[in-house]
Amino acid sequence: MLTTTITVCYRGKALELADIIIDTGSSHTIFSPDALETIGVTYENGDPVYEAYGIGGTVPFYTKVLDYVYLDAFRAEKVEIDVGMLPKSHKGLLGLDILKEHGFIVDLDKLELYRA
Repeated sequence: MLTTTITVCYRGKALELADIIIDTGSSHTIFSPDALETIGVTYENGDPVYEAYGIGGTVPFYTKVLDYVYLDAFRAEKVEIDVGMLPKSHKGLLGLDILKEHGFIVDLDKLELYRA
C-alpha cells in the first residue's frame, strides 16, 4: 500500500496524520472521525451528509472544510473532505479530488507521489 503523511488544519488547530492511504479508487478524500476528533472535527447541524458506495457496501459520511491540507511542500487552502467510518486500521484516504485537481502523479514503479 502506498501511504503518505498529511498535515490538516481545522479552525486553527493542526494535526499531522501518518499512513494516509493514497487511493486512486476513491473520488473523495476521506478521514476517520477518530483521527480528526483531537482538532475538533465533529458533526454539526447543517453539515452535508450522504452515503458513499464501495466494496464494503454503503457508509454515511459528512463533509467539512479544512483550513488547509499540507503534503510535503504542497499546501491547499479551504479543502473539502469527507468524514466517516473507515476500517479500524485506516486513518484516511487521499482521494482523486486532491490528487487530480492539484496535478499529483502516482509513480507505481517507484512507489512515489509527486507533483508535475
